[in-house]
Amino acid sequence: MKFDSKKILISAPVDFLPELKKTIQDETNALFSYGADRDRIETLLKDNAFDGWMITPSPTYFIDREMLTLCPSLKIIATPSTGSNHIEVSYLQEKDIKLYTLKESDIVNKIYASSEYTFNLMISVVRKTPFAFQSVLKGKWREVEFDFRGRELHGLTIGIIGFGRIGSNLARYSLAFGMKIIAFDPYATIENHDVVQYNNINEMLPKADVVAVCVHLNQETYKMINDSVFSLMKDGVYFINTSRGDIVDENDFLKYLMNGKIEAAGVDVISDELTSDINDNILVKYARKEDNLIITPHIAGLTYDSERKAQTAAYNAIKKFFNE
Repeated sequence: MKFDSKKILISAPVDFLPELKKTIQDETNALFSYGADRDRIETLLKDNAFDGWMITPSPTYFIDREMLTLCPSLKIIATPSTGSNHIEVSYLQEKDIKLYTLKESDIVNKIYASSEYTFNLMISVVRKTPFAFQSVLKGKWREVEFDFRGRELHGLTIGIIGFGRIGSNLARYSLAFGMKIIAFDPYATIENHDVVQYNNINEMLPKADVVAVCVHLNQETYKMINDSVFSLMKDGVYFINTSRGDIVDENDFLKYLMNGKIEAAGVDVISDELTSDINDNILVKYARKEDNLIITPHIAGLTYDSERKAQTAAYNAIKKFFNE
């Protein structure tokens, strides 16, 4: 099967990557649709016999079987992300549609955006930077300095849950700032002598000043951070999650934010991002009124550098699939 004859839907954001976009235009029959809503995508799928689809890694809709059945000619979907919880993977398996994610590429180990953002979020939470900024916008200066005294990272202990690419990078950055590193990952053998690995998460949690969640979402990790986990954390802990919102039980999370056990938290994800109105999310409602929770809109991976690497890898995977 020759690639140049294939019809490919590109809903990934390639407009800011002119070299990649030109390559795609030169090499195949592509239709670009970044920013299209669900209705528009469904129309395109129904009206075109696409062979492949390079999707956006963070759509505003869930790519479910109802959508996918509109284009029975699809043979491959490539997402420029490691996660695939924005796709109904079971349908792809039923129809023998190839799914490519960045987990299949070595390039993922050269993408640092999410790791850096996780570290950035930790600093912002511990030093209360966004809240201080909002105070200035309200016309307040040093008269409120007591509200914004934070902690030095140097000497604090960070407990990392999940020691894959992001967790291990986070450990390196934290070590450079003089932090002590402890970690829990039942599927990894940590060979870094600067990291103390725990085989039991319950033993690690009480020792951590900062807890960072760096795991993939699956059946095992769904709501794994719940009351039984929060209750074991140190009083005054800082909590960071840039993984997936559904890894955390948000009702339990809110409980410990409100009672002060969690001093402050930063999350780049919330539950049900693709299927619900964020204005109805309990964490968003809480953050509007309180100043100990930072929420950002799932942007940890959004840099020019990371997206260029990720989208190039996803496109090359589609090309390789049809040229083999």
